Amino acid sequence: MIDTRNPSRPSKTFSRSYVAPALQAHMDAGGTVEEWLAGRVPIASMARISADRLKGDAIGIARQHKHNTRNADLYNCAVVIHYEDNNLTAAKREVKRPAFLQMVKDITHGHEEETGIPIRGCVAVERERVYRLPRDFVAFQDALVMTGDGVFIEDKQLLDLVNDDGNIISGLVTSGTGESEVKKIRKRTARNAIDRAEEGKAYGGPRRFGWLGASKDPHRIGNKWINREEWTHLIGMIKMRYRGVSWRRITGDINRKRVLTARGGKWTEQGVKAVVTNPAWWGGRILNGELVMDPKTDEPKIGEWEHASEEDECTYEMWKSIMSDVNAKRLHRGMRVEANSQQASEQLRSRVYHYSGVLRCGRINDLVEVCYEKLSGNKASGKNAKYGDYYRCGSPNCRGVGRRVAPVDKYLTGLLLAYLDKHFAGTPVKMTPWRGAEKLANLRRQRKEIKYSVSEGEAEWSDVHDMITRLDRNIKALEEDEREHLRAERKRNLLRGWSRQKWETMELADKREVIAQVFTSVVVMPIPEGVSDKAPFDPKLLKVSWRKERKETKDQDHTPAA
Repeated sequence: MIDTRNPSRPSKTFSRSYVAPALQAHMDAGGTVEEWLAGRVPIASMARISADRLKGDAIGIARQHKHNTRNADLYNCAVVIHYEDNNLTAAKREVKRPAFLQMVKDITHGHEEETGIPIRGCVAVERERVYRLPRDFVAFQDALVMTGDGVFIEDKQLLDLVNDDGNIISGLVTSGTGESEVKKIRKRTARNAIDRAEEGKAYGGPRRFGWLGASKDPHRIGNKWINREEWTHLIGMIKMRYRGVSWRRITGDINRKRVLTARGGKWTEQGVKAVVTNPAWWGGRILNGELVMDPKTDEPKIGEWEHASEEDECTYEMWKSIMSDVNAKRLHRGMRVEANSQQASEQLRSRVYHYSGVLRCGRINDLVEVCYEKLSGNKASGKNAKYGDYYRCGSPNCRGVGRRVAPVDKYLTGLLLAYLDKHFAGTPVKMTPWRGAEKLANLRRQRKEIKYSVSEGEAEWSDVHDMITRLDRNIKALEEDEREHLRAERKRNLLRGWSRQKWETMELADKREVIAQVFTSVVVMPIPEGVSDKAPFDPKLLKVSWRKERKETKDQDHTPAA
């Protein structure tokens, strides 16, 4: 089963799968899947919605499952597993839909991976809930073929995607047409944005901080009229940056005032940079990497929305001055940066410290609450280089805590290894067999036999070409599934068969994975008043939280030899 929801960071975008409630209730009461099916064909209910406009309540998803369950009954089928992709589009190639991908795998193998519940097809309120791109259609169709006469129900209609009776072509055309239509919509949207920018019309996207959003009653265009309550704070941030105040200090100041972002959250340095560097506050706009200019005057085109006036004392020249001090390309609001301009070297950041991200700040911050921000590793430089690298909290609302890397790593690694020695030393490695081994072997054998028949003149290549193409595609999909299974098994067995030697030979990425499986977090408490920050390392100021989701011991997993 999959579930991408994160309780610590709620989002309306998620994917998950679970046993159908009716079947789960029957199983909880001691019944079996076979008894509940009573001869019906087991299928999956696929529900997807592109935009959850109900703040992640997933009401649209629930409604789709309700209709799918009813429609499955019309063809002597029963929904056994629910698959959901909430707030995810099916029209963009770059967007992954975990639930759809998992459903395709489960149908391919004929059963759900964890529970073993059989699956022979899918039901959806419309085919676009399942696929829109041709590649997704092909993957879904191949899965139905491999499971053997797979079932697909669209609303109240039973579609045959297994046998080539015209529906396959229809499916491809519909899918391709959907993708083409999406591309047309994107182009129209882009043209509309260009036209509005050149005409100086108000920005039509989500509400900007400092402006009022769209409203039906009273009728109001979004991002055109100033929000007086927020405007004062926006102008204040602009003036502070113009005076040379650091981004971090500005962020801390706005958060201490309890001012929320346009989306109702706390400010981050990146969020402050975004609103201050946006030319909208003086009336400008950027298009295709350049300021939109008035062709008559060769000056920036001033938009028709409310912006800073003389009373605000914030001008275009101030914005240029602020931007001259912004080195990061991503903060230039899409503007092109001259090749000869001085730019900060943007190196790819990678985790080079064992416990960065695991350590949390335990100081009471300026908002009178426990900071709990992640500590990141920092390279020591200057006069402090002799003390070595250090971990430090980077929250703008906290004076932060810091600790030297060497003693922290030594102490926590000692705890970690002692825990692993106690609970995992000698535990046997348990590799779960991949469920598709027999199916993959059969497909390879079929391909070999077909190619042999062609080489012996028993069959014409033109007659078997389509069959070979499908077999190659199915074999490739199963081989990738096998690789994913092996990667997952390696991760699951990372702690089994534990030894100190295993730790010494691990790469940093694997060590960090082990740390994440043992520690939930380590809160770093501030140094008590009256104690010098140069005092010896005190391990009592590290509050360790152990991960208790599943504890494995020798008694549970290892039987001593007789």
